[in-house]
Amino acid sequence: MPCHTAITKKSVTVTAEDTVAHALALTKKNQSSNAAVIDEDGKLIGLFSNKVLLKNLIPISVAMSDGVQIDVKVTAAPGVAKRLNNVKAHTIAQVMDRKPLTVNTDTPIWEAVSLLVKNGGPLCVVDSGEKFFGFITYRSLLEDLENMQTTDS
Repeated sequence: MPCHTAITKKSVTVTAEDTVAHALALTKKNQSSNAAVIDEDGKLIGLFSNKVLLKNLIPISVAMSDGVQIDVKVTAAPGVAKRLNNVKAHTIAQVMDRKPLTVNTDTPIWEAVSLLVKNGGPLCVVDSGEKFFGFITYRSLLEDLENMQTTDS
């Protein structure tokens, strides 16, 4: 089965010029934690997600990728909340992931399983022209696999 069968029923899209506040409102309304960033032709240019947004809230001095543990006092929480309020005015282009995980519409489903397990999600599904087609999430993939089982029975 190809990947396009496992996309979510509803995918949120935004443009690079939209604000973070707009994207947050859209994702909240649609009960999603991701929005594909598309250009005027519908081509995927990035990913806005809660994960990417939260990464932008961490002060650079705390965001260490080498695994060093730092004790951050609880009093830092109001500062992070203030940073969120400030980031809401930024454009999506300022905070988006410019290299999201992608699969093609006809990529075999087992590759999507492998990518999700290895890298996390979501996976952005694009056609051969890089036009955004939808997301594959853990839930949508499991639902598709379950549907395969009932169809085969």
